[in-house]
Amino acid sequence: MIKLQGLSRERVEVISRQIADAFYDYTYHEADIGLIKYISSREAMFIYINAIVQAAYKSGVLYSTSERKEGYLMLSGEGSGGKIGFVDGIKMIAAEKKALGGLGNMKKFINACFCDGGTIETRMRKEKRKFLRIEMLVVRKEYQGQGYMRQMMDYAYNVAESFQVPVILDTDDQEKAARYVHLGMKLDRVRNCGEKFHMYDLIRECPRLGFSGK
Repeated sequence: MIKLQGLSRERVEVISRQIADAFYDYTYHEADIGLIKYISSREAMFIYINAIVQAAYKSGVLYSTSERKEGYLMLSGEGSGGKIGFVDGIKMIAAEKKALGGLGNMKKFINACFCDGGTIETRMRKEKRKFLRIEMLVVRKEYQGQGYMRQMMDYAYNVAESFQVPVILDTDDQEKAARYVHLGMKLDRVRNCGEKFHMYDLIRECPRLGFSGK
């Protein structure tokens, strides 16, 4: 794994387009509609993803599998080595609002994502537990099925174990969740966030610590 750095804004936009296309072209399980429920066009998906990727890159929390950039990983929390800056955070929110079609739709999206007891991150923070969060993980379409997802998950697990914290993430599709379970995560709960919109919360406890994480 390599931390992405030394790239122009235009090059980061190319990466954003690759990630956005992977999300937009994904075929959801019949029970889920996922992010497409709120971001219905390819260009809106690019605007949304580019806001996140630009902020992650500037904050030093965006990684790739190799110089060929088969897959991308964004981490936050303990051991991630960076934090989204205030100005970049404001820019990210503004771009996300545009992608979602305005403030009203953005509020609906946020409420859906945090529904039914809140995210696993929210619950971990209430318990005052440290963690490493996988904010985003994507393998480019032409490289899928070649082990790159496992490579990125193993990297996250190794970072988390070095800090003796659990790994957490949430995803918007049943089959995505099943892949994470296959690669060592445990399904913590499924949140019903509206018609055909579910959030799947997953966790991998640090093997050295067991459940307590303390």
